[in-house]
Amino acid sequence: MTTTTTSPASDPTHLLPTLPAVIPPTTRFNFLKNWWQRSAQTAGHAEGRLLQRLVPVIDDAPFVPRASVLARSVQVPLANTRNFINTFTVSPIKTLNDNAPRLLWDTRNTWTDQDKAEASQQGKSLVICHGYGAGLGFFYKNYFALANAPGIQRLYAIDWLGMGRSSRPKWTINKKADETWDDIVNEVEHHFVESLEEWRESVGLEKMTLMGHSLGGYFATCYSLKYPERVEKLILVSPAGVPAPPKDYIQQENPDSSPNELLEQEAKELGETMQAEAAESAGQQPPRRRIPSWARYLWDHNITPMSIVRAIGPFGASLVNRYTSRRFAHLTTEEQHELYDYIYQITSDRGSGEFALAAILKPGAYPRRPLFDRLANLKMPTLFVYGEEDWMDYRAAEEASKHMSVPTKIIRIEYGGHHMYLDNPDAFNEAMLKEL
Repeated sequence: MTTTTTSPASDPTHLLPTLPAVIPPTTRFNFLKNWWQRSAQTAGHAEGRLLQRLVPVIDDAPFVPRASVLARSVQVPLANTRNFINTFTVSPIKTLNDNAPRLLWDTRNTWTDQDKAEASQQGKSLVICHGYGAGLGFFYKNYFALANAPGIQRLYAIDWLGMGRSSRPKWTINKKADETWDDIVNEVEHHFVESLEEWRESVGLEKMTLMGHSLGGYFATCYSLKYPERVEKLILVSPAGVPAPPKDYIQQENPDSSPNELLEQEAKELGETMQAEAAESAGQQPPRRRIPSWARYLWDHNITPMSIVRAIGPFGASLVNRYTSRRFAHLTTEEQHELYDYIYQITSDRGSGEFALAAILKPGAYPRRPLFDRLANLKMPTLFVYGEEDWMDYRAAEEASKHMSVPTKIIRIEYGGHHMYLDNPDAFNEAMLKEL
């Protein structure tokens, strides 16, 4: 652990900043109010409310040492662009005072050359990358424990470029008439891999332990394949894109068609297929469900859940609240309200990085270019983490690990789904502390 010392005259460290209370999702008027008032500032408040919870939810965990941490929320600029990556850092503080505050806040919100020089000299760093439709605020129950893992000198969490509270450059998948899906996948992977590399260079890190969840795990793998010298260990938390589509997957796509031709063909089938789907009997579901043409059309046209939330105005806030209250029903009411507000704030912002999903995955969440065979080219120890109730199938990772030449391990978190780090944070944190 590192010891933080500052002079009183220039000390940027304070106790937690005071934030306005969340607008509770309890009335239609409040949904309207939240929709009308949303801004970059309200998104920052929503993120901050969750991040300020990182200590209290960990206090009773016996495997977490009694310690203090210094947290900082900062915008890290990317070189030669106007873009920035929203970054959250947590550093352990050595203290012998049991009455010392558990959480201190560094109020500096810009990354300086001095910060870069310090980062280049520090020891082991953990970098956490969120998944699709999420942001760094989702890991608020994990930061304190993971930052105090033996040997970790600083934890970093990022929002991918175009997601969360990072810059949202105007970026869409440019489907040219003669372009193949492979061309588009190359473009998207390059976009996210290089933005992560630019962030690493701007921060000043030499090497890192890289953790990615879901789609973030997919891009973390792509990064590790291209820049193996920068990754000491790779932790893939329910990663997207590992298995190839099953043999009975009904693709219904002409492999010789360009993406544009495919989309036009599916547009003509839209009405007919919707009627056919509505007429299907409610009998037993077949072993592999046919992907409706209308669903594939919306998917390939980048009609994302975020697009829908944005399009329906104040009703989008109500939609997000229904999702949050059902999916995260195990959280306290106050936490549910704060998580709802955070998800709504980052979901209703301008569309950007979210449009990558349809390029990487086919309808049904099967990858256009599976990681299964590419995992064998990894050069660093790799850990796979799944929830026992996860909709991602851990068996694909088990099979892929047989062909990998580096140390691998697969663990499953009990009582955990796809967001097992939120479903059962104590079990997740305990497992990560053993592996880190």
